[in-house]
Amino acid sequence: MRIMFSSKTAAITDKVRQFIEKKLMGLQKFSSLGVEQLQVVIDRVKRGGRNSSEAQIEVVAQLKGARYAFKEVGDNLFQVFFRVYRKIEEKLGREKAERKKRK
Repeated sequence: MRIMFSSKTAAITDKVRQFIEKKLMGLQKFSSLGVEQLQVVIDRVKRGGRNSSEAQIEVVAQLKGARYAFKEVGDNLFQVFFRVYRKIEEKLGREKAERKKRK
């Protein structure tokens, strides 16, 4: 599973990158879905044409035969990431259950 990071308006520190990578590696429990790539986009939210202090995280998950995007916005980068991570886990869990039913 490849994890790629990008940002236009925020600096991604090593601490943040390592934290997110470590947490996303936990998604290997869904390896049967064929998670190939995760694209993590971290930016600041624009309000009135200016960057605000709010963080926005979008994670795009590329699976075999499917692509999902998850996005959250909030004041605290880590809380925003946890909300996105929870969404990813829920969706991949449902996808795994659906694929299991079809077999």
